Amino acid sequence: MRRIDFEGSFNFRDLGGWQTEDGRTLRWNKLYRADSVHLLTERDVERAYEELGIRTLIDLRGDLEIQFGGIGALAELVVARFHAPFTSRPIDGSVAAAPVADRSPDAMVAQYLGILEHSSDLVVEAVRNLASDEALPAVFFCAAGKDRTGVLAAVVLGALGVRAEDIVADYVLTEESIEAIITRFAQSESAPPMYRDLPPSHFAPFAETMERVIGSVRERYGSFADYLTSNGLAPDELRSLRESLIE
Repeated sequence: MRRIDFEGSFNFRDLGGWQTEDGRTLRWNKLYRADSVHLLTERDVERAYEELGIRTLIDLRGDLEIQFGGIGALAELVVARFHAPFTSRPIDGSVAAAPVADRSPDAMVAQYLGILEHSSDLVVEAVRNLASDEALPAVFFCAAGKDRTGVLAAVVLGALGVRAEDIVADYVLTEESIEAIITRFAQSESAPPMYRDLPPSHFAPFAETMERVIGSVRERYGSFADYLTSNGLAPDELRSLRESLIE
């Protein structure tokens, strides 16, 4: 029910069904996370637009990625498209998002917390777009649907009050698709050599990574909701998001 099989996207899944701390659940068929939505085939695009009813597209890729990969056919159909090039360092996003070979929890925690610090304005604006009237159903994505997408998913789920264990469970689900994702990267001549030199399993997510990120956010801000409001999200915007997505 959660994963949706597309020809051009291997990690497209529904965020519905996760449990909140107070015992409620997220609505199905409202919010999706994915990889490489710009590579959806013509048949994929028809399904995403007609069957899923996608209205809003949030693209987390950097400028260079979009320059070389394009925005994709779905972006031409949706009601709204928002570009949020998350970066983990205070430099140009196209450089800061460059992939690195070290995918250990230490490295990824530093990268994810860097995104929350240096792209806080884009994180808030992405959530603001999701909370706007008639924004849903929506999908947000990056290249692999793991790291930048994983950060935004954690922020949204956390702000909705989803249990920490469910946020972690959502994060590690990318492991099921990592071989197909990395294999496609390796076939691109412009891809860094590491995608050909290292096995796909090297890039799989670790539960420890997201557990530590959640702990760090709670220590620094109190909660993901507090992170968003302290960086400019209005309380009524957060309330609107919750009303739209929580059963």
